[in-house]
Amino acid sequence: MKNALLAVNGLLIIAVAFLLYKQFSGGPESKGPRARDVLSKDKDSMLSKKVLFAYIDMDTIQDKYAVAKNAQDEIKKKQNEMNAVLETMQKAFRAKVNDYQQKGSSMTEQQYMEAKQDVDASQQQIAEKQRNLTEEYNNFVNTKVSSVQKKIVDYLKVFNADKTFSFIFSYEPGLFYYKDTAYDITNEVLKGLNDQYEKDKK
Repeated sequence: MKNALLAVNGLLIIAVAFLLYKQFSGGPESKGPRARDVLSKDKDSMLSKKVLFAYIDMDTIQDKYAVAKNAQDEIKKKQNEMNAVLETMQKAFRAKVNDYQQKGSSMTEQQYMEAKQDVDASQQQIAEKQRNLTEEYNNFVNTKVSSVQKKIVDYLKVFNADKTFSFIFSYEPGLFYYKDTAYDITNEVLKGLNDQYEKDKK
């Protein structure tokens, strides 16, 4: 789940960066209104506004946010259930193949052909079951990731209701090469998220 969240957050950050670039680059080939033209219409409210950034550490959120931890536990349980089903089918398949191998020397040609068809059909059943379970698992993971992300986004709207911050990013190693911890609001956001979780449980 952590990788999924990191991937989603990474795409969001790249999208925001791209939009900012497109908004403010305004090359000669650009047509229509430019960012500076829009800003100049209302300098008092826009140009004079301070743009403040903050960030939350997603590793910490993943490790200490109750909803995220519950989601990870559920995903792990789902994965174990899927693996157990597939292992049971594989075990039965191996036993079937072993049984046919034991009888190989005494089987007639007709019996051999029937055994081969049976083994092929079993392999196809396992492959189809694996595809279905994998699709079901991926959908489950995506639903859990989206649910956790939505709760974080919804809380950040409340947390930043006074518009103190213009952007709140998720910090992920490898995506950012430097961070000033003065803008780290992880602990404050984490406390708020867990307080909201406890409140919702009542």
